[in-house]
Amino acid sequence: MRRAALQDPYRAVIQRLNRNGVRYVVVGMSGINYYARSTAETFATIDYDVFIEPTLKNVEQAIRSLRGLGFTIGTAGGPLETKSLKEVVRNKQTLIATTSEGLTVELLLAVSGFPFADLSKDAATFTTRGVPVKVGRLTKLLQSKKLAGRGKDRHFLGRYGALLEESPRQKMGG
Repeated sequence: MRRAALQDPYRAVIQRLNRNGVRYVVVGMSGINYYARSTAETFATIDYDVFIEPTLKNVEQAIRSLRGLGFTIGTAGGPLETKSLKEVVRNKQTLIATTSEGLTVELLLAVSGFPFADLSKDAATFTTRGVPVKVGRLTKLLQSKKLAGRGKDRHFLGRYGALLEESPRQKMGG
């Protein structure tokens, strides 16, 4: 019996964002996983974190892109209402996009320690089955986790502190 190749469920998301000119950088554990040399070095995450440039036009384009793929968009307060989008952008609230199949994409309008321009200016580009993916530099992604100071981030950084040391991966992403 032949096994089917694993599909990256977020490849279509990135492909659509690229096609529609959305300015983004993949961050968080989603971004850190791109630096893994093998699947054994990846970390489980329940969502896909995408930092998007927090301008109304860019956010609107990102929302259209995800809705075109069947995602429902909301905030921590519930479903997104079109009339509140300017307020969401002004307050740099996170948008949560979900599908009925359980895929979750977080559209972040702010991250700890870095404005969008700082993360995007030197973002690395990885290619996933022909689709270019803009990913924050590993050093910046790790620094952002440190600055966030959340329990789960402290746990990750403590457990995987070796990622903070100088290594071939660090040089590639640093």
